[in-house]
Amino acid sequence: MSGTPGQSSFGVAPTPTTAKRPLLVWVILTFYLFSAAAWFVQSGTKLIGPPSGRLDAQGSAYTAFDYFESVGFIGLKLYAAIMLFRLRRIAVKLFLATLLLNLLATGHDLVSKGLPPPGGPVILLSLIIGLGILVLICLYAWRLERQRVLT
Repeated sequence: MSGTPGQSSFGVAPTPTTAKRPLLVWVILTFYLFSAAAWFVQSGTKLIGPPSGRLDAQGSAYTAFDYFESVGFIGLKLYAAIMLFRLRRIAVKLFLATLLLNLLATGHDLVSKGLPPPGGPVILLSLIIGLGILVLICLYAWRLERQRVLT
């Protein structure tokens, strides 16, 4: 057993993957894991539940595209969060892609369904908060990349 700094008690140098992760990286991963789990529970109850549960805020039935879009967003956000957790630089591009696609999808929904969105000001506020959180995560990932925390 060696007492040399930078080595474990077994004489093996720590790998870069064992580097201490920033707390916010853990928070972001946890947030997206819970979001994905909640989406699966919510979607499952919509599919199993009464037909009225399968309607959007305007009373229109969800289409296959709506489900595909949701799965795609959940998958992309979760993949980005996992890459951030693994401290990979690709996480910045993935979160930026998520932000861009989210802005496009939200803009399309607002244009096609009209303003104010179904649900009124509460939904509009939640859209703004959600996009704001995503912008902050993008900025945080970008900052980690600039600080060379991400490899």
